[in-house]
Amino acid sequence: MAFQLLPAEVSDIPDIVTVHQASWVNDPIIGQLMPDVDPKVKYDYDLGYYKNKFETKELTGAVMHKVVETETGKLVAFAKWKYPYSLTPEQQAEKAKLDLNRSYPPGTNEQLYEQFFGRLDTLRKKYLDEEKDYFLHLLIVLPSYQRQGLGTMLIREGLAAADRDNARTYIEASPMGLGLYKKFGWKEVDDIVIDMRPHGGTGIASEKCLMREPGAGILETVEMV
Repeated sequence: MAFQLLPAEVSDIPDIVTVHQASWVNDPIIGQLMPDVDPKVKYDYDLGYYKNKFETKELTGAVMHKVVETETGKLVAFAKWKYPYSLTPEQQAEKAKLDLNRSYPPGTNEQLYEQFFGRLDTLRKKYLDEEKDYFLHLLIVLPSYQRQGLGTMLIREGLAAADRDNARTYIEASPMGLGLYKKFGWKEVDDIVIDMRPHGGTGIASEKCLMREPGAGILETVEMV
């Protein structure tokens, strides 16, 4: 089966949401953030989330790619990168307003949401220089299309740009993706450990923060996963 890597467009948002929800449903953290949200409400919420990311990409450095089946055009994988960017004072004020307007649909576990994303924000401020570093923010592949090289295609695209700029690349990785990222040269720099039990969830889950130095790993020889 053949695939194409293309820029993602606003018209792709419904398909991106389909891939997003199918990819995250069993994640030990993300899967517990909205346990009691009506599926239709959650779908509409995710549509709004991605619509916002496209509309505000000048304020966040967002660069989005998709992988589609060549024969059918079906969107089967998606990546949201943040390339280095700088903002004017006016843009900084606009972005701050967006950050303050975060809201959740009824049924969201807001305590767990704030705990998890608060930890992410703290570590991003510690390690990520948004004016110099690249950041692979999202990498999602439909479960039925995994292990066919689509994640590798999306990773290589951003890392090639980072290497041209002699820039570092930051990522937050689940245990499932950790081995692949290390093959590309990422190194662990910190941990994200979330005990869901005090917030009404179940279990303790962890992710890793990783940083890749420019040129680390060998892009051409990493196995297609």
